Amino acid sequence: MKISGYIDSLRPKPGSPPAVQRPAPDVSEAVAARPVRSDTVQLSAEARRLSAEQRDMLDPERVAELRQKVLNGAYMTLDLVDQVARRILSRGDL
Repeated sequence: MKISGYIDSLRPKPGSPPAVQRPAPDVSEAVAARPVRSDTVQLSAEARRLSAEQRDMLDPERVAELRQKVLNGAYMTLDLVDQVARRILSRGDL
């Protein structure tokens, strides 16, 4: 089958010299030369203190109680969903 206007560039033309094989570039050197990027976070002493206070406020019994309420669907009411949506919109968190 021949498609008009199509040039098959992958096949050499009859009588053309053979293609020159070039060695593949060494990728390991290129990767090693790139700088390594990393993100860092620094928490202030105040942030660490607040985090510790929050951890202390949630004891395992309270977590278990809240988890059970979620599993039982206690928080899946239209009124609660409406309240959460309104707070998100009013704070601009969306």
